[in-house]
Amino acid sequence: MCAYSVFNTFPVYPLSAKPLILLAFCRYRYHTSLFNRPGFQEMESLIGGGKVSTVIVKDLSRFGREHLLCGHYTEIVYPTLGVNFIAIQENVDTTEGVGTEMMPFHNIFNEWYAAQTSKKIRAVNEMKASKGMRISSTVPYGYKKIEGNKEQWYIDEPAAEIVRKIFNLCISGKGPSQIARQLEAEKVLTPTAYFNSVGKKTSNPIPLNIYGWSSKSVAHILENRQYTGCTVNGKSTTVSYKVHKKIEKCQDDYQIIPNSQEFMRIILSVSYPMSVIPVWQMNTKLSKSDLYQRLRKMKKLSLNFKSKLLI
Repeated sequence: MCAYSVFNTFPVYPLSAKPLILLAFCRYRYHTSLFNRPGFQEMESLIGGGKVSTVIVKDLSRFGREHLLCGHYTEIVYPTLGVNFIAIQENVDTTEGVGTEMMPFHNIFNEWYAAQTSKKIRAVNEMKASKGMRISSTVPYGYKKIEGNKEQWYIDEPAAEIVRKIFNLCISGKGPSQIARQLEAEKVLTPTAYFNSVGKKTSNPIPLNIYGWSSKSVAHILENRQYTGCTVNGKSTTVSYKVHKKIEKCQDDYQIIPNSQEFMRIILSVSYPMSVIPVWQMNTKLSKSDLYQRLRKMKKLSLNFKSKLLI
């Protein structure tokens, strides 16, 4: 059996003289409000396997900041499994019954702190957005961040050339599926594969087929307003600091800051991006003359489309 430690620096604590095997659980880069963090899951698997007799934390906030789950583990799960829980800062020892009566209040206060921190972060992001600053850390395919200035981008020419190619193919009458098939046939790396090839980390796994473009990826590029040089804030949010489910906002709620980025010259220069009536939704069998007639019709509908052929 071993004691499982949930702190980075071992404080002085009067443990018994019997030899112990100490396993250190690192919470680095993970919020303690999340109970699905890898180290915690590893600890739980060891506890479930009967390999841990004691869990020691520097303070209760290091264990977690969700008072219901904290209480569930420390008051139900661990006693059922015969695991002792010790929190040094709060002087909690479940086996001895020390400090357990105040533990629920400590957990509630720790969760309140997480809630207040979440509100402050949201307020800071809203303030930055109101000043026209970028709040998203994601850079679309075709752009790069300027070193030392995450607010400004510059054009990543190899990827930008593919973006221009996609718009050229679109205006020539091809839809997303046709464009995706052509890019795959020409062995053009997908955005995720390209990012990996230049050493940029992404949350998406590297696809088995690095040339396997999807129509969804192509459509996303065609609808992305940021290729016109603007900043788009507030595209999504989360349910709460507890539930990190992503919620997409209505496009009418987007905050658009025009001319905030270097303009990437594409086939269409539009004051209102393609997401209203996307060009790729046109009949892909239309001739060029029909396409130009459709574009002129869009202009008459006050959609402010301004077509410009690349020479």
